[in-house]
Amino acid sequence: MAPKVESHVKDLALAYLAGDGLPVFPTGLPLLDRALNGGFVPGSIYVLGGFPGSGKTSYALSIARRMAFDGGRRVLYLSLEMSARELIERALCQFTFQPETVLQALRAEGRLAEAAQPFLACCERSSFKIEDGLAATKADLMVLLEDGVSEDAAPELLVIDHIQHQVLAEGLSRADALANYMADLKAIAKRYHLAILACSQFNRSGRNEKKAQLWHLKSSGALEEVADCVLLCDKANLDDLNLRAQAEPTEFTVRVAKHRRGPLSEFTLLFHPDRYEFVQPPATWR
Repeated sequence: MAPKVESHVKDLALAYLAGDGLPVFPTGLPLLDRALNGGFVPGSIYVLGGFPGSGKTSYALSIARRMAFDGGRRVLYLSLEMSARELIERALCQFTFQPETVLQALRAEGRLAEAAQPFLACCERSSFKIEDGLAATKADLMVLLEDGVSEDAAPELLVIDHIQHQVLAEGLSRADALANYMADLKAIAKRYHLAILACSQFNRSGRNEKKAQLWHLKSSGALEEVADCVLLCDKANLDDLNLRAQAEPTEFTVRVAKHRRGPLSEFTLLFHPDRYEFVQPPATWR
């Protein structure tokens, strides 16, 4: 006999009342956590959109690293564009807050391994994996999540960077194929009780707009419909080709353009391009 609906709902209500509300995974970035009412909710999909070179990969990597190192969360980062070695170099720059040139100088002096010991110690006691050899299809994800992975070893955060490089099903328009893929991601997030952060490119047609909008997302309809939250990134001086080499920070604005659990909002960080890292601006900024 099927359980009574009211009993099932009562059990859910009692569990909710006995706990702290909805479970959340803090990102380790205070302004983002505040905007998301505490962090990422398991079973939800978050889309992080930006133009090429806007810093969205660095931001996604910073979130993943902080959640793994500082929050103790199990994190799997699927890179469909950059190699794992490139991402490790960026993660080292972020963690040590040193530019690549300093890391290269330390390597030349034979002191890089020593300088990286705190980073390696964090790697040792955390579950942070970077995979760059998969296409992140539904079949790939199911193998990763089911092939000998116990419930207490499955990732709690899955990052897909970026979703436009995903191999989509043939025989459908790209918009329809992406809509089906996003629906599959949502089902996977709910089934495995994990949060998914999917990076997305913007259409170049919106590059001259003063502020990023939802329609700037490539195949925005499919992404916006399924996503529980959409974060749009804007970086000042985006077209400055020498920006990465500069030591001065630049403004990095994050807009919460869709949020099923809370209000829309916006906040600004300082992005250090040569270190790929983000810091909260001081009260005296500007």
